[in-house]
Amino acid sequence: MEILWIIVLLGYAVCVAQSIFALTTKRPVMRRTGLVALAIALGAHTSWLIIRGIHTGRCPLVGTQEMCAFLSWGLVLSTLIAYRWYHANALKAFIFPIVLVLAAIAAISPGPADQTQEFSNTLQSFLLPAHVGLLLLAYASFFVSFGAGVMYIIQERELKHKRFGTIFYRLPSLDTCDAISSRSMAIGFVLMTLGIVGGLWYSYSRYHVYWQAGPLEIFSVVTWLLYLIIIQSRINAGWGGRAAALASILSFIIVICSLVGVRYLGHAF
Repeated sequence: MEILWIIVLLGYAVCVAQSIFALTTKRPVMRRTGLVALAIALGAHTSWLIIRGIHTGRCPLVGTQEMCAFLSWGLVLSTLIAYRWYHANALKAFIFPIVLVLAAIAAISPGPADQTQEFSNTLQSFLLPAHVGLLLLAYASFFVSFGAGVMYIIQERELKHKRFGTIFYRLPSLDTCDAISSRSMAIGFVLMTLGIVGGLWYSYSRYHVYWQAGPLEIFSVVTWLLYLIIIQSRINAGWGGRAAALASILSFIIVICSLVGVRYLGHAF
């Protein structure tokens, strides 16, 4: 295992421990340690992606290792952005364990063959990484929506049963949880739409056909349609609160299934 991945995994493990302790204890625990560990881990993570891109001469978005590395990196950034907007520190306890798992998969997975992708024109060399990168960032946004949905369900149960324990005071309000989930889902939907359009454009540019009915294409469109239905329901039917939170959790499960399905059924990257 590369030294950078050891640093990344140790840093994210500290972040997971700190975020869970902060959620379940009455006093802040290891706050400064968690921030330092996050900065070091994110710096090492970013460095690995840059070094990998320079070494291979392409964007590091090929194969399980690079895709998990980029997805976990994007998930960290998405969580930090959500924290910047809503100051929901508790979100880290629900997202960082996923980051750690994805980073561990990237660390132990073999890298793809070190070969540059051949393109017939400059447009193709731009469209493929844009397509994959946008889809992975969309998945990262959906993961954040999932975390906010879980927080909503937990907070609602605390209120319903009038059990005001430590977690109750650490979690954001129901309105904040719903806002994080809704906004993250909307951003992910836009990114996925752009990613799918980029994929169709790339397919036509390279193969002269828009739709090849590959596993990635099918799973991406199914996921896109699912989130379209949820977003339309929120807008037109005022569908929010518990129903929307459960929908975000169910959608997360489908996203995971799509990622696993793409991994084992094969994809075009």
